[in-house]
Amino acid sequence: MSSVIIAGVLIFFIINASQCHGDTCDSMESDTEEYQVFSKMEPEIINKLVSNNEIILLDVREDFEWDAGHITGAKHIALGNIDSKTTEGLSKDIPIYVYCRSGSRAEEAELKLHTLGFNRAENIGGITYWQERGGKLVIE
Repeated sequence: MSSVIIAGVLIFFIINASQCHGDTCDSMESDTEEYQVFSKMEPEIINKLVSNNEIILLDVREDFEWDAGHITGAKHIALGNIDSKTTEGLSKDIPIYVYCRSGSRAEEAELKLHTLGFNRAENIGGITYWQERGGKLVIE
């Protein structure tokens, strides 16, 4: 009789362990969102969108990082400098794809841009991911 109870408990835990619950679901959704962000950091696609003026590519890294290499066609405003004055030349009519080194500053920049009315600003991740995908950097 006790082996039947133990078997029942094990089956219950196995079934429930494969389902999503509470904070675990939130964590899984965040992972999916992060993948979607980084899936946009595809060199071939980004290069085409920039060259066709379909997006603005915005690098929010520090000046020394920009000087060490950046994506062709990107504009540069360091995260700490994003304000209404420095963004005057950016269009609110097309998407702004924001990147940094790893994606965390780009996320903060996206929020800043949204507060300034750039509702189409979007964090696409980090330049490290770009390089891992074969993307080239330029030094100007």
